[in-house]
Amino acid sequence: MTEGVRYPWSEDDVAKLKSLAGRRTTKEIAAELGRTTGATVVEASKLKISLDTRRHSGRPANRREEQSAGAPD
Repeated sequence: MTEGVRYPWSEDDVAKLKSLAGRRTTKEIAAELGRTTGATVVEASKLKISLDTRRHSGRPANRREEQSAGAPD
């Protein structure tokens, strides 16, 4: 089985990953970058970038966040 060719991540690639993370799906980000979803997930993980889109939907990501959103500061 042949391994895929690996291309280093440029500063522009990383900047685009950071700007799209959480706003688009991993599949969409990977397509935009011309990379596989696996490569995109691995690079995001290395950089500690969350690809979770749930927090950007206007709804709390979980019940604890929902409860704290209604609590006064």
